[in-house]
Amino acid sequence: FAERASSLPRVDVLLENAGIATRTYRVAEDNEATITTNVVSTFLLALLLLPKLKETAKLHNTKPHLVIVSPEVHFFTNLPERKEPSIFDALNDKSKARMSDRYNVSKLLEVFAVRQIVAEYGPDLSEYPVVVNLINPGFCHSSLMREAGSWQFILKWITGARTTEVGSRTLVDAACKGPESHGKYLADCEIRD
Repeated sequence: FAERASSLPRVDVLLENAGIATRTYRVAEDNEATITTNVVSTFLLALLLLPKLKETAKLHNTKPHLVIVSPEVHFFTNLPERKEPSIFDALNDKSKARMSDRYNVSKLLEVFAVRQIVAEYGPDLSEYPVVVNLINPGFCHSSLMREAGSWQFILKWITGARTTEVGSRTLVDAACKGPESHGKYLADCEIRD
């Protein structure tokens, strides 16, 4: 996919919204599946396509966007795996897997990865002219919690979950935000801490 996308005349937005939320420990490509899908694969694609985004900026005098969808659940974990010699080894240890917290952990790792990308490639857009930001679409009706069973419908009804169409508006907003959103976390179409 990255090779094909890199051959396009231009790429103005890479909006990464793939993710899984599961309580079942599974391995995918040498890591626990949630970490593979939500973190490793997401940022592998991002890093493979950043050069194309940069090329688009140069050739078309624009500010392409890399947007990572990262709901606010990252606030709900204290990441105890951080105390281990290797976070990934700890996350891949089935005997220690805390799957009820795994989605939250994956979203926190996304926040850390975006912060590192911005630090590495430059917080100043004149150095690397690609706006990188994170977006919280809010709690939406989707198939993300498909493994949760019937209680998900009750939770969505009680909390007044957004439709996917309403949630998608936040994604479009993040892809259109100006340079002030670079390296920032967005929620409800506003920059948030």
